[in-house]
Amino acid sequence: MIRLNLLPVRELNAESDRRRDLIVTGVSLATTTLILLGIYLYQSAHLSRLANELPVIRKEVEVLNGKVKELGNLEAKIKELRSKHKVIEDLRGQKMGPTLVMDSLAAAIPSSLWLVELKQSGGILIMNGLAMDNQSVAEFIRSLSRSGHFRDVELVETTQADQKTGPFKKFSIQSGISYRVPATPVSSSAPTQANPKGSKS
Repeated sequence: MIRLNLLPVRELNAESDRRRDLIVTGVSLATTTLILLGIYLYQSAHLSRLANELPVIRKEVEVLNGKVKELGNLEAKIKELRSKHKVIEDLRGQKMGPTLVMDSLAAAIPSSLWLVELKQSGGILIMNGLAMDNQSVAEFIRSLSRSGHFRDVELVETTQADQKTGPFKKFSIQSGISYRVPATPVSSSAPTQANPKGSKS
């Protein structure tokens, strides 16, 4: 009977398996190390690039902040200039306004009507006078309304004058005043006041 000693073969196979496991483990560790190293190098390069770009970005931000500040200063100057322009226009209106109002008032008076008293209080102008008839008063009111310098023209009253002044109508009219030049001319086809309130024959 022949007997074979298989112990050396088993030991060799076991040794071979251990070497293979070590090789696989070593390759895995090496691969993982290379991957981690690659990630580290990529992140380092990316971080370095961002670090180099940071001063440029900061400089651009400073430039933009300067432009924003300049824009704010420019807007403030524009606002100041507009305010000054408004003051100048208001002063010009106050200077020329009364003359224009009086010219419009004179142009609105018909030949059959006379003003005997003008009173201004709180932006309201009160006009008292004499007229040949109620139609002259109505024509005067229409002319004032079309002039653009008088607003809310209203007939307060008309009465028969006394015998000393003759056969005339006494009237009283009140109106607001605008010293600014009208932006657009008022149409001459303004509604007429055929029967002014408060009139008496």
